[in-house]
Amino acid sequence: MSRKLYFLLSLAFVLTACQKELDFEYHEINPVVVIEGRITNEGAEVLLTLTRSVEDSIRGKGQPNASVVITAPGIEEHLSYDPETGFYRSNIKGIPGTTYHLEVNYDGKHYEGSSTMPYPATIVSNKFQWITVLTERLLVYQVWAQDPNPDDINYFQYRMDRYSTSPRVKEPYRKYRGQVMDDRGNPPGMVFCDIHCFMELMTEEEFDDVEEFWDAILYEGDSITFQLATIDRPVFDYYQSLMTGQSVGANPMSNLSGGCQGYFSAQSITHAKPVIFTYDGIEDFFPTNMASKKPVTKMADVPQTMARYSCK
Repeated sequence: MSRKLYFLLSLAFVLTACQKELDFEYHEINPVVVIEGRITNEGAEVLLTLTRSVEDSIRGKGQPNASVVITAPGIEEHLSYDPETGFYRSNIKGIPGTTYHLEVNYDGKHYEGSSTMPYPATIVSNKFQWITVLTERLLVYQVWAQDPNPDDINYFQYRMDRYSTSPRVKEPYRKYRGQVMDDRGNPPGMVFCDIHCFMELMTEEEFDDVEEFWDAILYEGDSITFQLATIDRPVFDYYQSLMTGQSVGANPMSNLSGGCQGYFSAQSITHAKPVIFTYDGIEDFFPTNMASKKPVTKMADVPQTMARYSCK
């Protein structure tokens, strides 16, 4: 019981420490157009929404009646509006090395942006492992991929989804983890993703009544999918500034012109082999010498390291 009490008190301190009640006076402004668009090797989609009041918790809906066009040398693709999802979509598939241009006309205004599609990073390994942090075990999902261009800095966006049939999970299918990163500090020729899932103690009986843990825990039989997208630098900067701006109230660095918010991304997506989660067979990880920097030509040459190459 003392272990549970210590952990919960530590969690409460993290969640409540240094809080001060502030009285803000919000200023209402006219809605701003937000465009989230991408073209990949699997198709193209664009979502056009409007900003809403800070006190409005309802998610913005996709706006119809816009002209959405993606162009490239010899290509002009008009995207069609899907009223069920609110997206403008097309089956056009992007080609690595090509620069694509997005143009959106909506409510008498014109918005546009460009993005160059990088080459894909081929995923070669994915598995769960336990690592020990102080005295507790942490479950991590490790993904290795081949770097598409080892001589330059490359940028990535990963997404880990899970489908669960556990009655404790509020949303059976949802994004479980996601982040952007670059390949600086990775072994030559490889990209390493180390995704932190949850502490093992969260599954123990003494924490069974802590509902805040339930959505974080992976359950036997959960279906896990993972995708890794290579993105260009402006889109990486957009997501980095988006995360930074949330803490200081600043808008992200958009690569779109015309006075809107959002981004346009040409990206190459690769998928890891889907996994059905089970606790059986998950190994414990023991870091080895991380000094080796020899070129990697096959998975047997990958240094088994975790602490140095981490993306949460």
